[in-house]
Amino acid sequence: MNNIIFIIGASSDLGLNLIKNIDEECIILAHYNSNKDALENLASNSKKKIIPLKADLSCEDDINTLIQTIKNDYGIPNKIIQLAAARVENIRFKDVSWEDFEKDINITLKSSVLFLSAFLPLLAKEKRGKVVIMLSSYVLGVPPKYLAHYTTIKYAMLGLVKSLASEYDNKNIQVNAISPSMIDTKFLSNINEKFVELNAYNHPLKRNASVEDIIPTIKMLISDESNYVSGINIPITGGSIF
Repeated sequence: MNNIIFIIGASSDLGLNLIKNIDEECIILAHYNSNKDALENLASNSKKKIIPLKADLSCEDDINTLIQTIKNDYGIPNKIIQLAAARVENIRFKDVSWEDFEKDINITLKSSVLFLSAFLPLLAKEKRGKVVIMLSSYVLGVPPKYLAHYTTIKYAMLGLVKSLASEYDNKNIQVNAISPSMIDTKFLSNINEKFVELNAYNHPLKRNASVEDIIPTIKMLISDESNYVSGINIPITGGSIF
């Protein structure tokens, strides 16, 4: 059977670094919305089989088209990694609109539900599959202020992870999550710079996480080393206790 890895949000800093560090023989289906050049450059300079695939996750038609393209042209991905999310932004709850919540719901939760509902039943017939969902350390304890919409969606995703792990526990499908603390990437571009610096200053290691800190755990969770691990949420916090 083919080893097909589907990375949702592959053009992010974390996604690009993950692709560089995947060392198993596989086909990598690399989803993006706007950062096509970075993925094409990576694909052209790599011996890996990397296939960039475009979809706007806020558009259900785009998601359904991508699902059909994958099924028709490449086969069912047996490893699915969800990294996509709307960029985090500090907004007081009184200033958050329902549209802000809805945007995060569509990009992260709705897209995950549509992709997984399309692929998991097929993987269940093959009795194999691994899913890794990116959450946040904000679901480990009391979250920072002014992030109600972002934190709410991460808790919803945690519920999805737990539910799917339970439902597919006898199908040899492992569904897990990771919860990193703040990672220094372009994802933080809408966050106040002083807040990012203060977060690093207050961290036990006096720095925020790097993408290199996160990759080994994802690789473990999509490898055979995690065959007896499912339904967990792994903190990657560098010693911070929540």
